[in-house]
Amino acid sequence: MRVSTFQYYQLNTNNILDKQSKVNDSIIKMSEGKRVITASDDSVAANSILNFKQEVRVTDQYQRNIEFAEARLKTEETALASIEDLMLRIKDLALQGNNGSLGQDAKEAIAQEMENRLEELLSIANTRDESGSYIFSGYQTEQIPFSQQPDKTVQYNGDLGVRETTIGSSVSVETNDPGQTVFIDVPNSVGDFRPAYGATNNGRAFVESANIVDPANYDATLGDYQINFVDLDGDEVIEYQLFDGAGNRLPPLPGPPDSNLYEPGQPISYNGFEIVITGDPEVGDTIDLTEQRTKDIFSSVQDAIDWMRRSRDTDQEKALRQVEMGHIVSDLNQSMLHITSTRSNVGSRLQVITSQDMINEDYKITVQTAQSNLEDLDIAEASTTFSRQTVALQAAQQSFAQVQSLTLFNYI
Repeated sequence: MRVSTFQYYQLNTNNILDKQSKVNDSIIKMSEGKRVITASDDSVAANSILNFKQEVRVTDQYQRNIEFAEARLKTEETALASIEDLMLRIKDLALQGNNGSLGQDAKEAIAQEMENRLEELLSIANTRDESGSYIFSGYQTEQIPFSQQPDKTVQYNGDLGVRETTIGSSVSVETNDPGQTVFIDVPNSVGDFRPAYGATNNGRAFVESANIVDPANYDATLGDYQINFVDLDGDEVIEYQLFDGAGNRLPPLPGPPDSNLYEPGQPISYNGFEIVITGDPEVGDTIDLTEQRTKDIFSSVQDAIDWMRRSRDTDQEKALRQVEMGHIVSDLNQSMLHITSTRSNVGSRLQVITSQDMINEDYKITVQTAQSNLEDLDIAEASTTFSRQTVALQAAQQSFAQVQSLTLFNYI
């Protein structure tokens, strides 16, 4: 077969360029430290590497979300810890003020400190995070959550929104608690009803609990209830009568006698609800019961302040005062329990974040290891290959240079 000069040069040039390309490719891979740089290097591995890189990017985003969620929850946890301390101090002040030897000036001083603590409580409830967003406003992060009204009540201005942040595959965590849930919807310390004692009560009857125990048989249309303590037969044994909101005696006639024997601590049941009263009432005492399942923290503290400033001098007033203080302390205890429960819930979420952080880091290492196995270069093998390719290139160049210089004159 005849080979033209052009074909000869073309074949040798292509051979040298091919070997030069392989050497250059090896140089790039060695400088990058990568076995697969383009899909042409290994199409199957290249596709897997892209998937691994995507997994790493997603995991990095989860880790950034974790940092955000952790910062928000730690801000809330710190606020709740401060509220726990405040509520403990307010309770101590209430118990300190419940001392018959204290004069009104001393009680006014206690009331003043309680007011300061209430202002501090309101300030903490309006806490902002590092970005300036209110942490207890639900979705309304730019809206101040709580504002005190002229009548001393506190109004919630946020909503019930709970924000969630995804911190892992199919794993999300709540990063806030709305102020309504934390500060307003505190379970009533008595139960489902709120007692109000007659202003002329002389006894020490105290409602321990008042709960709806059988919702299926409870008739809310009957409204509020009232319990009157009587002695209809004149035997000096206290009895009670139960009335609905319209003044009808319950249960309606025909039924039990006009009154029922009062036994301290024994449940009074009717219409699906149950009331437990302790203490010693006197004839003529009354207790009104209004359905109310929650009592906000701010009003509980305000009740303690008002109690300190209200003067009661007669024995009858002092007896009623002690009954009131019993409920105030119970309300403060319930508020503290509610805040502690919320803080515990926040702590649980922080534990989930910590655990997921470790899971994400372990997963990222696993993915990066798998990616490295496919992508990273074996330096020893690459060096050997590079040396072999360099020698081949040099040989091709030298042989071409020697062959192209040969002519027939070399043999004459």
